[in-house]
Amino acid sequence: MIQHADHTGRLRPAHDETVTMAEDLATMGMRPVHALLQDLAKRGMRLHSLLVHWQGRTVLDLWQWPHDPDLKHKLHSATKSFTASAVGFAEAEGLLGLDDPVVTFFDGRLPAVLSENLLRMRVRDLLTMQTGHGRGLSGATTRLRRTGWVEEFLEEPVVELPGRTFMYSSSTSHVLSAIVQEVSGQPVDEYLRPRLFEPLGIVDFDWERDPEGVASGGNGLSLRPRDLLSFGVLYLQDGVWEGKRILPGGWPQKACALHVRRAVSGDWNGTELVRPPADAVADSGYGYQFWTTEDRIYNASGIFGQECMVFPDQGGVVVVTGAMGEGTYHDLPEMLRETFRDAFDETMRDPIVDAAEAEAVSHWVRRAREPEPLRSSAHRVGFRETYDFEPNEHGLRCLSVEVRADAVLLVLEDDRGRHTIEHGIGQWTRQCTGVSVWRLHHSYQDTLAAIVAGAQWSVPGEDGAMADTLCLTWHFLESPFIDQLMLRFDADGVTVGHEVNVNSGPTELPPVRGIRR
Repeated sequence: MIQHADHTGRLRPAHDETVTMAEDLATMGMRPVHALLQDLAKRGMRLHSLLVHWQGRTVLDLWQWPHDPDLKHKLHSATKSFTASAVGFAEAEGLLGLDDPVVTFFDGRLPAVLSENLLRMRVRDLLTMQTGHGRGLSGATTRLRRTGWVEEFLEEPVVELPGRTFMYSSSTSHVLSAIVQEVSGQPVDEYLRPRLFEPLGIVDFDWERDPEGVASGGNGLSLRPRDLLSFGVLYLQDGVWEGKRILPGGWPQKACALHVRRAVSGDWNGTELVRPPADAVADSGYGYQFWTTEDRIYNASGIFGQECMVFPDQGGVVVVTGAMGEGTYHDLPEMLRETFRDAFDETMRDPIVDAAEAEAVSHWVRRAREPEPLRSSAHRVGFRETYDFEPNEHGLRCLSVEVRADAVLLVLEDDRGRHTIEHGIGQWTRQCTGVSVWRLHHSYQDTLAAIVAGAQWSVPGEDGAMADTLCLTWHFLESPFIDQLMLRFDADGVTVGHEVNVNSGPTELPPVRGIRR
């Protein structure tokens, strides 16, 4: 639903979405916005949502099926900016100081031998990612640990004097979360609830915690895109919401200042972020867990295309959630900056051109909400078989398939237990599942994840198929991931392939062979 905002920043629904959509879009330059949508589609950079707030109004609210606007979405590393906000509250309440040594918060948990560099590390160095570490630790590997997320950070060699060199690391943000919990007695999600979430009307959110109960400070938050927009608008309005100060006075300016002029996230080698080459191009700097630029544009940013970008001089906020793979999502921030610098520039307006472009974008918005077509097929109705597997990289132990006239029922047993998933034929079926997917999901594994599931057959000779192949698709509704299982049947068994649209590592697992029971 299209939303507007009054002068206080409160988001409110429009009365007539059909009428207001083109009117709202026409209030800003739409040629660059239309060009952005075309460029994203051409490059396969899948949007889940695109929200634009400008001059006190939310003028664009695009959401892509099946990610409807009432669903939460994983923010990944955009979580870091919320963690930093908790530090801002804690500083204002006198619970900590930005120049406090990090080691003072973890008495009894420190390594036996403390290096001089670790002793010199301050809270400020965590906020600016200048800890002195030689590599960055990622949630993709940290989430696989069963204990010691904070200890992992404290045991990492501090090879340089803190405060000098940028090294992006999600564990750094997690330690900020742990510090807030130490001084407040509450996990960050609970600490922020009355201070930030409730004043903004954010009631539907999840925040993952580590095995010790510490909210995952680098990448654990899920909330609705419209709530992420509210967070951005709050920062745009200098921490004031509905006429009341929410963020501590002065914190938005400190958090979004250019503390690090040249910041590059580093090169991912599958297990860690290593320092980029000296000549690596940096398109922005870094503040307190925000990326920021010389012209004061700043953003909370997460892997696979999660962005909340604030344009303070233009009075705008842009939110994107999406599913963008390696080699594309790194380009998104600069694409957004270039697009909306122009879109918010009233000197570049052309009313006739913008009206036509606004209508084209309105059509794009409507078309994005249409379900993905799913071919209907009555092939192999009544088929019912069970297959057993030797130990494999999928964690798959047993799989049963039952083909009905309108659905395929899949029952599988993996290293997380037994799961039943119903796949619609000709229509998508919505449900929740805890099926094991962490190997292809940046190590994320929800206990119950909302999905829509569909089944399509390829028979011999069709689309180059050599055997009966059943394609099962899972759209994960609150994250970037789209999984496909390819089941190729023959007289003796089944070969199962599993691939995903985006991941920080491999996007497919080696095929595994199951023998008919």
